[in-house]
Amino acid sequence: MDFNKLSLEEKFGQMFMLGLDTYEINDEIIEIIKKYKIGGVILFKKNYTSLETMNSFINKLKKVNSDNKIPLFIAIYQENGRVNRFPKDIIKMYSAKKQGDTNNIKIIEYINEITAYLLKSVGVNMNFAPTLDIYRDKNKTIGNRSYANTYEGVIKYGIPFMKTLQRNKIISVIKHFPSISLSEKDYMVRIPKIKNIEELKNKDMKVFENAILNGSDAIMLGRVKIKGYGNKEIMQNKSSVNDLLKKNLKYKGLIVTDDFRMKSGIISNVYKKTKNCIDASCDILTIKYKKNDIKVFEKLFKKMKNFEYDIEKINNSAYKIFKIKEKYGISDETFKLNVDINKINEKIKMINDKIEKEALN
Repeated sequence: MDFNKLSLEEKFGQMFMLGLDTYEINDEIIEIIKKYKIGGVILFKKNYTSLETMNSFINKLKKVNSDNKIPLFIAIYQENGRVNRFPKDIIKMYSAKKQGDTNNIKIIEYINEITAYLLKSVGVNMNFAPTLDIYRDKNKTIGNRSYANTYEGVIKYGIPFMKTLQRNKIISVIKHFPSISLSEKDYMVRIPKIKNIEELKNKDMKVFENAILNGSDAIMLGRVKIKGYGNKEIMQNKSSVNDLLKKNLKYKGLIVTDDFRMKSGIISNVYKKTKNCIDASCDILTIKYKKNDIKVFEKLFKKMKNFEYDIEKINNSAYKIFKIKEKYGISDETFKLNVDINKINEKIKMINDKIEKEALN
């Protein structure tokens, strides 16, 4: 596929990923995929009841997109622990914090391999993980989603998950740059502000710097404001993205927003948010599906055609997305599930038992 043969509408569509917190792929979702040629979808537990139906749901999405020129990102939030999107027929694996408490990298790598294997087996090609925030007692939003209470520990135990996903041809979207845990407030309720810039740069950002040096392809921005950069959250803040991520860490990979429709992000201003995020060099804009979203996309594309959004940045982002899909061999090819669930669950139980014993020591 020749990138230069894509229309501006096709390039703009690639920037959107739709979160499908639904029980079915309804007619409106099908129309959004077919008409606006969006870049990808995000799965949630409502979509399936078993590993088999998860695979089936993904295959249906690929078939819907099969007439489009560019294949879909099939993404998921699979961190393990409390952020778990595997269906009930797969035993839940322990959280990052519990894994890190073992101080046993072999155990962590084993969990990483099982996770990547299951994701690849059902057709997932992008995972919004690992969480690379540092553990802090006062921050409950991150809590046990973090591997350790030091930046060295997060690097030691978190980066291997990123690399395991990559090795299995799954794009790892590390998060939440530059840090959520440094704030004491819950970003699901109100967007917090990071005030301790010295600690941010000397600890939290060192983790992301290490991930970038180790080949990070995609970074999700946290829902935070940063002292010295005004009152806009980072994903809508051009100066903070440019200074902290692009200039300071020399990052050139994909920049991904968190969901527009979180409680703290009212959707009424989605069109302005889209402009702000594009201006801030965000490449992928994630938005959870709601009924009548076809009207939202219709208006977004109308604004784009009226040049209300930066066309050069749209071209640049679409090219980055196009190249990453090429790099990972993303396709809409469908396939049947071939997993021995009983055997996988035996392995998970064994490793969970081992973590339970070692994390106590």
